[in-house]
Amino acid sequence: MRPRATPAQRRALLAHVRAGCEPRPGVYRMLGRDGAVLYVGQSRHLRARPLSYFRARGRDRQARILRHAFAIEWEYAPDAFAALLAELRLIKRHRPPFNCEDVADEWPRAYVALTGGAAPALRVVRRTDDPDAAGLWGPFRRVAALGEAVRTLAELTGVRDCALADADVAAGRGPVAGCLRLALATCSAPCRGGAPSPAYAEGVAAARRFLDGRGEGLLGAARARMEQAAEALAFERAAAWRDRERRLAWLHGRLAAFAADMDRLTFRYRPPAEGGRARVYLLRRGTVRAELPAPETPAEHAALEAAARRVYAGADGLPSHDLEQFYRVASWFRRHPEELAHTAAGLPAHRGPAPVGVR
Repeated sequence: MRPRATPAQRRALLAHVRAGCEPRPGVYRMLGRDGAVLYVGQSRHLRARPLSYFRARGRDRQARILRHAFAIEWEYAPDAFAALLAELRLIKRHRPPFNCEDVADEWPRAYVALTGGAAPALRVVRRTDDPDAAGLWGPFRRVAALGEAVRTLAELTGVRDCALADADVAAGRGPVAGCLRLALATCSAPCRGGAPSPAYAEGVAAARRFLDGRGEGLLGAARARMEQAAEALAFERAAAWRDRERRLAWLHGRLAAFAADMDRLTFRYRPPAEGGRARVYLLRRGTVRAELPAPETPAEHAALEAAARRVYAGADGLPSHDLEQFYRVASWFRRHPEELAHTAAGLPAHRGPAPVGVR
């Protein structure tokens, strides 16, 4: 049971907010008696949001949070988008219990993860903060179909999909007992010791291309196995590969759409300042890669252009997709399409297709 604040303590909190909180963009934190963060929120007009908690009644979510709040802290942001990003950073850092309740979902969902280490593995995971994931794609509602499609992807590429930890694989502690893929020779079993073969690295690269929405060749490989089985009159095996190819095609279609959504969110974004100096955000594939003050001097213009070259000119260097930020950024521009008027191409000299919102 969380301790509850008394009516006198809530009245003191109300007076604190009325006396000090201004109607500017920012984030606020509701703290428990021990100082733990119970909830993080943000608003374009910060003063109004905490005050609304004191009007809530009964089982309303705001009333439930306020009953356990012993302190309210806030900080201002230069614009509403900055407040959105600050809220996400605080939620990731503190994992407040009432925020976790907000994202509870009665529908199952899962993600495809590619682990790190010398011998990466393909896995289906349930959390965006899975500690082993070096790359993450999703979410997907059809969890059973996703598991079958990932097994097919692992078999076609030769990438392991076992639960062995990277440390066990690196130490060569051997495959798990009764490993079916080892018996069927569909995995090179890097867990048997020694450095993974170049073929394994190629398989990992092929899996990564597929997950990035560029793996049409693997669909052809699945169809070829179906046709080979049919030609050999192994009709049950042919039917099995037909079903596997369909599930793989479903996954590829979802991944290709996901990649297109990410690519559309690649641009510079300079929202109007709502308090303090304006900021420029460099977005690539739906995540903020750099954030700088809007330039006012030649040196600041040079610094911005140098950052833009680092962000946009080379390969995407992020080790993983920050899905939580991507979905939050995508939701921001979906709910506020007028903000696209404040975007521009990442590298103005680039002759490729213009990003969303740039004419």
